[in-house]
Amino acid sequence: MIALDSPKTRYWLDQAAALTRKLTDSVYRWRWAWAVSLFSFIVLTQFYSIGINASDSLPDHVFLLRKNDRGFHRNDYISFRWHGGGPYGAGVTFTKIVKGLPGDRVTFRGRDVYVNDEYIGTAKERAKTGQKLALGPDGVIPEGHYFVYAPNSDSLDSRYALTGWISQKAVRGRPIPLF
Repeated sequence: MIALDSPKTRYWLDQAAALTRKLTDSVYRWRWAWAVSLFSFIVLTQFYSIGINASDSLPDHVFLLRKNDRGFHRNDYISFRWHGGGPYGAGVTFTKIVKGLPGDRVTFRGRDVYVNDEYIGTAKERAKTGQKLALGPDGVIPEGHYFVYAPNSDSLDSRYALTGWISQKAVRGRPIPLF
């Protein structure tokens, strides 16, 4: 049980009251700076967020994500929401590299993957967990979809049916690598 009339309790209540007064004075004195900072934070979070790539699939690990940026070119980074399945739940954000655009042709020669006859990589037969990995879709990439890739051999990307082509609807935006 806490004694409200003890010297120790009184000391901490006085400290909290003094801090509250200082904070209130600061907010009042610097109200324009506080208002601009708060407004900037609200506006910026509508257009940007920080993304972290926790795996070794890409050389960069921290990104500034420019939300709703949809104009991608070959070799651009792209962030998208995972549809669910395999080791990840739906809604996890993935970051990969765009290797195939709408109208490009994806072909497999054995387990080697080509986009417009350019070698992209080799699809593994099994995941680290031992799960068999089916090849991703081949043929012409339809409008509103992308073939995504990461250079790590364990990357879960469009080489595999589990990922497939990424729909424009799943795209979160353009990640800008920070480090």
